[in-house]
Amino acid sequence: MTGSRLFDRLRYPRLLFGSVLAFATIVLFLISRGKWSDAIIDSGREWIVPDALSRGELLYRDVVYWFGPWTPYFHAAFFRVLGSGFATLVVAGVVASLAILALLHAALRRVTGRTEAAFWTALAIPALVFMPNAGGSILGMGYRIWHAAGFALAAIVLAARPIPNRRLTLPRAAAIGGLCALAGLCRTEWGAVSLLAVLFALTLRSWSSYDGVREGGRIVAVAIAGFAATIGAFCLAAGRDAVLTDGHVLLTNLPEETRQFAIAFSGLRSWRSGLAEMVYSSAMWLGVFLVVFLAATRTRDPVALRRNGLTALSLLAVLGCSAALGGAGAGVVFSAAPAVCLAGVVAGIRLDRGPRAAAIGACGLAGFLLSYRRPFHITDSAYVGPPILFALVCAAGLAHVAIVRQRVAPARRRLRRFFVAALAAVTALGFVLRAVGYAGDERVPVPGTSAMLSARPELARELVTLSGALERATPAAGRLVVFPEGELLNFLSRRRNPIRHKLYIPGYLTGENEGRILDELRLEPPDAVVVWSRPAGEYGRTSFGADYGRRIWKWIREGYPPLAVPVPRPRAEAFVGVRRLPARAGP
Repeated sequence: MTGSRLFDRLRYPRLLFGSVLAFATIVLFLISRGKWSDAIIDSGREWIVPDALSRGELLYRDVVYWFGPWTPYFHAAFFRVLGSGFATLVVAGVVASLAILALLHAALRRVTGRTEAAFWTALAIPALVFMPNAGGSILGMGYRIWHAAGFALAAIVLAARPIPNRRLTLPRAAAIGGLCALAGLCRTEWGAVSLLAVLFALTLRSWSSYDGVREGGRIVAVAIAGFAATIGAFCLAAGRDAVLTDGHVLLTNLPEETRQFAIAFSGLRSWRSGLAEMVYSSAMWLGVFLVVFLAATRTRDPVALRRNGLTALSLLAVLGCSAALGGAGAGVVFSAAPAVCLAGVVAGIRLDRGPRAAAIGACGLAGFLLSYRRPFHITDSAYVGPPILFALVCAAGLAHVAIVRQRVAPARRRLRRFFVAALAAVTALGFVLRAVGYAGDERVPVPGTSAMLSARPELARELVTLSGALERATPAAGRLVVFPEGELLNFLSRRRNPIRHKLYIPGYLTGENEGRILDELRLEPPDAVVVWSRPAGEYGRTSFGADYGRRIWKWIREGYPPLAVPVPRPRAEAFVGVRRLPARAGP
């Protein structure tokens, strides 16, 4: 007995499933511990901003930040209670991950059965929550979009929820609008897309046009009012330029380096092979479903056999052609996500109006629009996981529709059992592959981070050596600035960054604001400066001090003589300079 029949007939199926899932998740957590993100790139920034807020500084005024205020203040609240550190950051990440998984399950229940929803949610754990290369929700550079995805899912779930009187109450409309506003307060574009998805969900329900327009108007009004009121309050407290110009909260006047990085990261420059990869990935997953379908139906009808054979041959032809065009690359697992979301939009429009159509269509629209960061060559990396959450909902809904449309009841039940069994197998395989991948990672924990960050053994030793040298060479309340990034050294040496700007990669440090950053450095000169070797070719600027930040580098070399650090490797990756103390006057 396999599949949903076993799951349904066990005396305590939920308890058994939950126990196995919890055990597998804990094992994967222990195996992957500290290997989710990079020790130098971005992880330190995710700590340094809420750390400053937990000490009473004001976002935008005292800390330059490019996004909405929700995520750093959410983390700062954990820092105040549990203490500032990467272990606390991981606790906050786990709490948010559990909430997002619960919301994903709620969205899945709108489009598929209880058993299927449980396994689709379980699949998201190894595939997305534990995604390496800073792509997961436990510790990485994508906290903001993970939080925004949770609010977006919650808004869609509420908008698609069956309503007995076919009319949203004012409190529910306010709740949906408030969730869209919160998504925008994580990242502005996520709030806008969430609002569009919710409005699309309203059109796919069975309400009259008048009711849809009225309820949609209420939601839009609440969302805009909530977002504008929050951003306006920060403009009053921190200054309009600090929020809108330095912070780019409204996505205006983005630096050229940032736009160049967005294009480079998206894969648009290799769109031909990207499309081939999307087609290959889509055909591959359709082929998996076809295999399950053929194994479950076992029809002897010649017409059906001929149709199934033609379908299989067509998929094989598509796979072969797309592979020849470069589609069988590293992104074969996730690259179908935008296509699945687009299929969800079409299905939502074509299905009978109701909660299922609303949820599938709204998630499809949200996932498709939010794939703008990485529409092609989708692999394990930052920014790609949250949009795939919506693709999972669409895939679950499309599979459910395909199953329930089987006219013969025994064949329909058998297909459902086979599909659940296949889904369970894919989920188990996902856990195994993630565990094997993390187990083969040779990075070691960085001492002082509670084993929540890892690095190559030589880099870990260098970080410890540098932080110890900085502690000895600077006063206890000393201040440190690390260029272009590497805020982990601030954490390890317990030396805070005294200036507003905390990050100095291209885009954050430009020709336009270099003078202002230099003025801040002159006004509050740090006791020590570290210049880390962090190539930034993806921004069009490779080396700090050579391709950008030349004036700051000149100021550093003039005022900060290098500190001799016995780095335990042939060549140090960092320049370390300590400011000369002024000579004391004689007695």
